[in-house]
Amino acid sequence: MALFERRPRGVQLSAAGRMFLSESEAILAQVERSVEKARSYASGHFGTVRVGFSEIASGHREIPAKLLAFRLNEPNVTLELLPMSSQDQIEAVKDAEIDAAIVYDVHQDNANMQVLQCKDVGDSDIVLALYKGHRLASAKQIRMQDLKGESFLWPFRKNTPTYADTLMRACEAHGVVPNIIQETATHSIMLSLVGVGMGIGFVEYSEHRSQSSSVVLRKVSDLNVSFKMRLFWRKSDESVALSRFLEAMSLPADQPLSRSPLSGRTALAAPAGPRP
Repeated sequence: MALFERRPRGVQLSAAGRMFLSESEAILAQVERSVEKARSYASGHFGTVRVGFSEIASGHREIPAKLLAFRLNEPNVTLELLPMSSQDQIEAVKDAEIDAAIVYDVHQDNANMQVLQCKDVGDSDIVLALYKGHRLASAKQIRMQDLKGESFLWPFRKNTPTYADTLMRACEAHGVVPNIIQETATHSIMLSLVGVGMGIGFVEYSEHRSQSSSVVLRKVSDLNVSFKMRLFWRKSDESVALSRFLEAMSLPADQPLSRSPLSGRTALAAPAGPRP
């Protein structure tokens, strides 16, 4: 195969030579891109971070703001937000089905912490949700004693036993035995039932929940219950992309950011299997 042709004015590439040169340049360019991609993976600027995400986490303004900050700073890292309950998140992160979980601190126990690490990423204040026509909706102050005899909507204990039990103990400490007429799996369901007057219920405060046309969120002056939102991940996970995500979630939500083009992807997907 002749790559060159001899001409009166010298040597030049043959047709086969021109094709060979074109292919060689493409191969060298691909090698260069592969080297840069490998460097990005090694530095944590490329890859995928899978995060368990629930309705509770979405209700905290600072958490979505921190997720946005990560997206802007790391546009080449794909952030997958996987919808699942708090209990399922803890099991999934332990089994390497996800890389991080954002749940209440009540889901932390000694057995889990043998393989997991955690850090606080937000606070959650518990308030009382009332139908706007309820007798307490416009009360100057609400105390636990005012809730005696009320019909309660309650978190589904099977999904969140520690959370439900913490609220129950707070009621019992003030001599209030909730008349639970319905358990609900999510705060959205609870608020929809509160909104039609079925009963009252405890939810964590968030700005978008306070804007309902049929529900009022009120502080109970002597209800001393609050929760921490915590980010959990495996101690054994050495992903640099995950480390950068953890760092982003530790920053204040209102910290100024250097904005980058959004060339990466944020995906809301079904739970994934173990990372290869």
